[in-house]
Amino acid sequence: MVHLSDMVNAMVATLSKIPELVAALAPEDPIVGYIDLNPTHNSVDKALYQMQPGQVMVVWTNTRLDTGTMSKWSHLMQICMRSLPGASDLDLVDLIMAGVPQPGDGMVWRNCPILNGLLPTNVLEIERRTDSENVDYVVILTETAETGDWPLN
Repeated sequence: MVHLSDMVNAMVATLSKIPELVAALAPEDPIVGYIDLNPTHNSVDKALYQMQPGQVMVVWTNTRLDTGTMSKWSHLMQICMRSLPGASDLDLVDLIMAGVPQPGDGMVWRNCPILNGLLPTNVLEIERRTDSENVDYVVILTETAETGDWPLN
């Protein structure tokens, strides 16, 4: 199984290479990964609440072992976003979904593996959520499968 923090960081790195997306975000910390770190980062809900306008946050949420003809780990990650004032979260969704990393091979990011040992990412759902202060944000739910089941390195 790949290291989960490596996978989150790889998704952040991939999204950070989409020039149009980065241009539509805040100048400081536009795309961040949520990595648990006790005691300072131990609440995803708190991190989402504190997410700044013009920021995208990648969060790992779930891993399961898919069995069948070949066992493989499958990982769910959320790409959460808040747009800058006067902009729309929906525009950020469009920029992410159509995003082509630079440099790259000219393909949309989700059609290429973000890390060795991973298959291309599938987008499962795009939804609006509301935080504890009744402020909306948008989440793209993704699933990224590994190429097979092997021990953690």
